[in-house]
Amino acid sequence: MIRILLLRALLFAVPFALYGAYLLLSRARSIVPTHDTPWTLLFISGLGLVVASFVYVGLTEGESTQGRYVPPHAVNGRIVPGHVEKDHAP
Repeated sequence: MIRILLLRALLFAVPFALYGAYLLLSRARSIVPTHDTPWTLLFISGLGLVVASFVYVGLTEGESTQGRYVPPHAVNGRIVPGHVEKDHAP
């Protein structure tokens, strides 16, 4: 769970890091930015990356829903989690 949260936090921070790198490079070249920091745009960009990651994970991961659902049950004193068994065609 921590890995998932850290990944989302890093995705959110990417636009801010890119903007920071831009500022460092512009100061190294003695270019002074004449505009304010675009906080709203950076926030929306980071949020968009996080939402895109949720959509990607939702579409690509998880078990198949095609088949027969087997609810959780006990076998020899151990609990077997619920799962979907694929239908076997004859």
